[in-house]
Amino acid sequence: MSELQLWDDNPTTVDLLGFTSIVDTVVAALQSPSLDPVTIGINAPWGGGKSTVLGLLHEALDQESGYRVIRLDPWEFDDQFDVRGAVIGEVLQDLLTAYPDEDLGDSVKGLLNRISWSRVAASMARGRLVAQTEELVKAFTPQSREDAKSLAGFRSEFAKLLKDLAPLKRLVVLVDDLDRCLPDAVMATLEAIKLFLSVKKVAFVLAADQEMVRESIAVSLDATGRGEQFALRYLEKIVQLPLSLPRISTDEAGAFIALLLSQRRCEQEDDYKQLVGHAQQRRAQGRSPVLADMQDLPWVPDADTLGLASRFSAGLAGHRSGSPRSIKRFLNAFALRTRIAERHGIDIDASVIAKLMLLEDSLSKDFETIVRLQEAQRAELLERWQAWGRDEEKDKPAEVTEDSREWAASDPDLTTAPIGPYLSLAASLVSLTAAASLTQQQLTWVGDLASASEPHRRDAQAAIVAALIADQQAVVDALVQRARRESETDPLAESLAHIAIHTPELRPAIAQGLWEIRKYLMPGAVVDMDNSGLEELQALIPRLAEATDIDPATREVAQITTGRKG
Repeated sequence: MSELQLWDDNPTTVDLLGFTSIVDTVVAALQSPSLDPVTIGINAPWGGGKSTVLGLLHEALDQESGYRVIRLDPWEFDDQFDVRGAVIGEVLQDLLTAYPDEDLGDSVKGLLNRISWSRVAASMARGRLVAQTEELVKAFTPQSREDAKSLAGFRSEFAKLLKDLAPLKRLVVLVDDLDRCLPDAVMATLEAIKLFLSVKKVAFVLAADQEMVRESIAVSLDATGRGEQFALRYLEKIVQLPLSLPRISTDEAGAFIALLLSQRRCEQEDDYKQLVGHAQQRRAQGRSPVLADMQDLPWVPDADTLGLASRFSAGLAGHRSGSPRSIKRFLNAFALRTRIAERHGIDIDASVIAKLMLLEDSLSKDFETIVRLQEAQRAELLERWQAWGRDEEKDKPAEVTEDSREWAASDPDLTTAPIGPYLSLAASLVSLTAAASLTQQQLTWVGDLASASEPHRRDAQAAIVAALIADQQAVVDALVQRARRESETDPLAESLAHIAIHTPELRPAIAQGLWEIRKYLMPGAVVDMDNSGLEELQALIPRLAEATDIDPATREVAQITTGRKG
């Protein structure tokens, strides 16, 4: 039985995708005296390689004399009540640890004291502290800039601390996963950067999906009535140098896949490093493909590996956002499918499985068509399909979609392959590729379906109910996951109910998803379930009325609705 090859989702410290040019650009910007202080934005969708870029940047800056690098992940902070204070505290504590001989104790202690009093005031304002002691009352008393308990003087004191810290040339704070944070945490992090920490000798590098950050700002500022345009300007004010990671081209995706596959097949680590170095050198020279002219290397991937990588990259390019994460997940799904087929005694070439998986993952309607056919009918359709795809026949088979032409033309030839047993197996499995990253179109739908903007939501609802069932399923799954990190879930729940009304096949899954996220639901979700007229969704309301782990207001609306119907 073949070795099971799987890839984790962790950032890599080896540049397999040509991110070195981005890293070099950021390092050059940080070394520019005209950009001080500066905040740099690394923009890419989820899974686009942002964390890998931060890792490579950290590694490069560690070689620079006088540079101190701090990496923060606000999404993982234990103290979500005061993210702003947590960000500032992390920076101060790191400086205290990094420069033990610089006598920073009193200065850092004074700055931390200002943060502590700010937390006391915030706690009292939110009702978390109610004891009316003299010291707590002082927390609400307006302080002068010079007062040690005032945040008003924090910025100037912090600037003085860094100015006097001679060994430090540049403090670089890398902020990852900002797009995973709730809107209030996003705003708190940006406030910490702009209002308190952005002083001479400090640089921030924010790795995030810019659209999701902008959306979080808009949500956080909804009460002000200033809307999305203000959110865009706010973000532009924070980030002086925005950089976007390039979408992976078909050629780069092929090289990336080949390098991933080679990593497990090359027995000597030094040989693999030379292969990666060769790719990096050709990329730097602007030569394509990057995995060519390898005759002088001690080890090279064989023709089967390169061919499989090429087929994967060509198939994935047509329907994915080109992210490293989506590629890894597809490769993992392929490895699992191959192993399952072997365990069932199905003798089929790996390239055939790859081609069929690409069809299943990107053109589910066409995949369902060949699954339903008897063997003789399937063989006849594949002949006509392939002939049309390769321009040997003019007319498209009526049973397939126009978008399938490139797939039909690709190798290997399925007309003689024994695919029947594999198709029967695949039809009996839950799609292993369903967990792969969303396409850019699906991401856009998810964002608009969860948007507080009614026009955006309505347009997306009309589009998604007209889409393929595979798209609808992926979007429903993403909306359910997104509810766990939204502070306002009513738009999202309304969209799920809308999809359920128009797509009977997904009603059980949507009902189950709404129940799983019940503790995040707001009262409006109960109204949408009731107004849907669907038995599957209305059956949830009595269950919500009895649930003890949900928002009290949501439970009360469910109880009123249940009582009215009773």
